[in-house]
Amino acid sequence: MTFRVLTGMFAHETNAFSKLPTEIANFRDYVLFFGDEVAPGVAGSVVEPQGVIEAAAELDWQLVQTVAAWAVPSGPVAREVWDLCAGAILDAATENANGIDGVLLPLHGAMATVDHDDAEGELLEQLRQRIGSDLPVAITLDLHANVTDRMARHADIITAYRTYPHIDQIETTKRGARLLHRAMIGEVKPHTVVARRQTLEGLDDGRTTTKNPMTELLGRAERLEAEDAGVLCVSIHAGFTPADLDQAGPSVCVTGDGNDARFQAIAEDYMDYAWETRHFDSNTYYGVADGIAEIKRLMAEPGDGPIVVADGSDNPGSGAYGDSTFLLAGMIEAGLENAAFATICDAEAAAQLVAAGEGATVDVTLGGKVDPTYGPPLAVSGEVIRVTDGSYVALGPRWRGVTQKLGPTAVLRVGGVDVIVATNRVQVTEIETYTHADIEPREKAVVAVKSIQHFRAAYAPIAKAIVVVDSGALASRDCAKLPFTRLRRPIFPLDLD
Repeated sequence: MTFRVLTGMFAHETNAFSKLPTEIANFRDYVLFFGDEVAPGVAGSVVEPQGVIEAAAELDWQLVQTVAAWAVPSGPVAREVWDLCAGAILDAATENANGIDGVLLPLHGAMATVDHDDAEGELLEQLRQRIGSDLPVAITLDLHANVTDRMARHADIITAYRTYPHIDQIETTKRGARLLHRAMIGEVKPHTVVARRQTLEGLDDGRTTTKNPMTELLGRAERLEAEDAGVLCVSIHAGFTPADLDQAGPSVCVTGDGNDARFQAIAEDYMDYAWETRHFDSNTYYGVADGIAEIKRLMAEPGDGPIVVADGSDNPGSGAYGDSTFLLAGMIEAGLENAAFATICDAEAAAQLVAAGEGATVDVTLGGKVDPTYGPPLAVSGEVIRVTDGSYVALGPRWRGVTQKLGPTAVLRVGGVDVIVATNRVQVTEIETYTHADIEPREKAVVAVKSIQHFRAAYAPIAKAIVVVDSGALASRDCAKLPFTRLRRPIFPLDLD
């Protein structure tokens, strides 16, 4: 029997404290396709809709394609975007309510809009109003989802990434598809429960590049799924901290065959472990001065490859502005040679440099345009050594096959530092962010990236060493500075030790 499955990806990781709205242009700059555009738009990529397409071919499904939408994390999603993207899914559900056998939605799990703090919960509730309670619904999530009770109530199957850096989008989607297929043929009757604790942080932020509480629970989950036929899926989420949401934070979902109290007990047991290990953090975070000192120490040691410096606090992948200058100023003042920096997001400065052209010597003020609190404008003088349109196809494991669009971009050489000045914000996870501008990071002594963890997938294999800096920008580890108003209290680390 050929099943007809409604599908659509509407994903965004929303930083509730960002001043930058998330508008339709932000999705167009990354992933935005509708209906028949989806399949050709994602072909050859590693994004979830491609996984849905591959699963459909393997399982002999007919897909009702609605939307594929993803944008760089920033502030709450605009109403226009919700109307277009959620509307595409909901309208298709209304039109096909009696003609589909199931639903598979790749979501994020930490999206907020100007109207809905729990956007995924709202979407799933509205979906249920259109298709009823009996049709099986599967959702896939980012490992940093904030899973709410409403999301678990309206989704029969929940499964999240099991890698951070996230390189298993296709695998995760296929896992959800296989469970949905078993539900549609009547082999299982999935039901999902969720557990959480009074914590906003934990599980080493979900990192899977070292032995830690996250990898411990993932290992336990995989063994349990293999040994217990009733446990269909255990989904573990580290949560997304800068979300002003009552139920933000780490959670565990168990999708079981039927509504059995033991599944809730499993989820609670896993969350007990997450609570007990909440203080664990595998990163060492340097301030700018200490980070520069560590870079110089490492430069004096033998070894090949660049020292990769990650400014996690100005990571656009966490919703930061990407225009903080604290680390860049420190690198320039330290007189670092053969160094590169990506990126300073500054449309005004990029336009000035592009207009000046390659070979020009320019006085320019970089960064600090959105909120100088997180890194003030930096006056520099340098030579424009490259101008590009900022577009390139990612080849790394995180975003392979996706065209990233920095917009008009220039490389400004300031002393010994080549600075990529871009119009648009992009988390630097790909080597191509540099190579598209004729900078080979493997040949640099120091390479700075605006990222906290995803960069490791592409950059760790070439790095002599990695230094993680918290320069004090919007995505700083010090979440006590964020003005939460809706978060449940008391909670770790704001109130509880």
